[in-house]
Amino acid sequence: MTAEALTAPARGKGDTRQRLLLTALHLYAEEGLAAVSLRRISADAGSRNSAAMHYHFSNKAGVIQALVEMIAQELAGNARQLREMEGEASDLRSAFRNTLRPLAELPQRHDWGRDAIRFMSRVLSESNADIAAVVNPVYEPFWRRVDSQLAELLPEIPDEVRRLRLMFMSVNVFHGIAEVDSLSHTPLGDLSHFDNDALLDHLVDFLIGGLKANPDN
Repeated sequence: MTAEALTAPARGKGDTRQRLLLTALHLYAEEGLAAVSLRRISADAGSRNSAAMHYHFSNKAGVIQALVEMIAQELAGNARQLREMEGEASDLRSAFRNTLRPLAELPQRHDWGRDAIRFMSRVLSESNADIAAVVNPVYEPFWRRVDSQLAELLPEIPDEVRRLRLMFMSVNVFHGIAEVDSLSHTPLGDLSHFDNDALLDHLVDFLIGGLKANPDN
């Protein structure tokens, strides 16, 4: 999907800031955080003002923060809807599935959903201390809640081990979902025949296996 197609709904509303934000999301997802300048985003968004990005976001850190907050807000809203429909999960597998489901369903909910996942994958792999300082405050409350829930469900796993594994898992989740299209041409053949629900189930099983592994082995 091109940036032009992605930002078409925003153009219809005349929302310059949103158009710039969605264009930045697409370019960062496609090319990486370091490869895209604010001037390039303004140009691709069709802005006549080359300083539009600076006006709305100040700098690249401001753009990244706005994107992270946009994605986090959307995921939190989807998670609330899920809890209202199905209630709180009482077992580990259901808790994991309910936690990952809003992320896995993001591409189906929004035209920019796939770019959002790829962008977050880029953030994790290209992150430095400056980016972490922007991203961590947004997502820390979420990870604290997940960690607290896992501590109750897996009391046998030491705190530091559980938290380390949880951070490993966060990387695997974003990278795995971001690159799901590559399943059609893996070294082991075409694995793209799994539907979204099956992929989520297998991802959950994979993550639980790693989380529950005996730390003494």
